Amino acid sequence: MSAINMKKAAGVLAAVAVVPVFAGGFAHAETPGTVYFSASIFNCSINDAGDVGCDASYPRSMFIDVNAGSGDASIPVPFPVSQVVIDVPWAPAHPGFAPGAHTLPGGNPNISVVGHPSGSGATSGSEVTHAGASCSTGFHGSFSCTSKGHNFSYYESIMAN
Repeated sequence: MSAINMKKAAGVLAAVAVVPVFAGGFAHAETPGTVYFSASIFNCSINDAGDVGCDASYPRSMFIDVNAGSGDASIPVPFPVSQVVIDVPWAPAHPGFAPGAHTLPGGNPNISVVGHPSGSGATSGSEVTHAGASCSTGFHGSFSCTSKGHNFSYYESIMAN
């Protein structure tokens, strides 16, 4: 090979070697393992399978309505629950029965520390995404999670006169 062709070949190889470095710089790889965070009255986790679970802060419990996908019809759960989960694609978000399963000893870090900013203005908040699931805060302290084609949301307001 001539000296000119060697230089061209070396230049092409160098360019090809650099492309993955630049492309790799833009990739976002998730750290494996369960992500824990707190938001509103909840301590939550998202595992590597995209299962979402939230424990209501102890000793709090709440009443929930489950929408089974039949339009606007919701079915009230007839007892207070302290946990809500999205863990299967064939069922809507529903009560969980393993209190404390989504809470680290000492409590979970705040979503603003674990997640990233989302929204703007009055709807700004923080969002955590992991394994295809996402949970976020927003307008006036609202909180919601989405995974496996289902979601749940929480919004509490105080009226003061």
